[in-house]
Amino acid sequence: MTKYLFIVIAILFAALAIMWKQLDNVNNLWKTSEANVKAYSEELSASGKKNTALQLTVDQLEYFSDSVLVALNETREELKIKDKNLKALQAVSSVFTVVDTVVINDTIFKDPTLAIDTLLGDKWYSLDLGLRYPSTITVRPEFTSEKHIVVYTKKETVKPPKKFFLLRWFQKKHKVLNVEVVEKNPYVQGESSKYVEIIK
Repeated sequence: MTKYLFIVIAILFAALAIMWKQLDNVNNLWKTSEANVKAYSEELSASGKKNTALQLTVDQLEYFSDSVLVALNETREELKIKDKNLKALQAVSSVFTVVDTVVINDTIFKDPTLAIDTLLGDKWYSLDLGLRYPSTITVRPEFTSEKHIVVYTKKETVKPPKKFFLLRWFQKKHKVLNVEVVEKNPYVQGESSKYVEIIK
């Protein structure tokens, strides 16, 4: 009789441990969902003063149809980063513009009714050009920069890798945090970046 009682108590403790673990998982999912709701709320608010990070799994990242998340996921796939090594993704978009007006003392346009406004360019660069009688030229170039930042880990040898591949298998390895900054604008070149991880 005591043997059966011991088995029943063991089963109850095992069931209690499983339910406790499930409750902990549900609590973590709830906290993540609340953080994501807050992040989307901040993104949609008019103030736009604060950015809150979305917390997603790789499966969720591939499921969402948000254009920015789709573009980030495509960049990750182009870099051939494995799901298990991915740590963070970030998109930074900026627009730079300046207006210059040149007024010349002499008349350079003959037609007094001249008033030309034209727009040249593409997704990354545009030039708004204005010509006015008698001698006014206005240019307004606009550049769009879109950076995708991918943070991931990669196993590398602690010491320089051996030349013979069999010896490399037995070398001590550690995980290195890598940051890739991919500028999508083809006109931007020669960019440098640095990432520092604070060790506590």
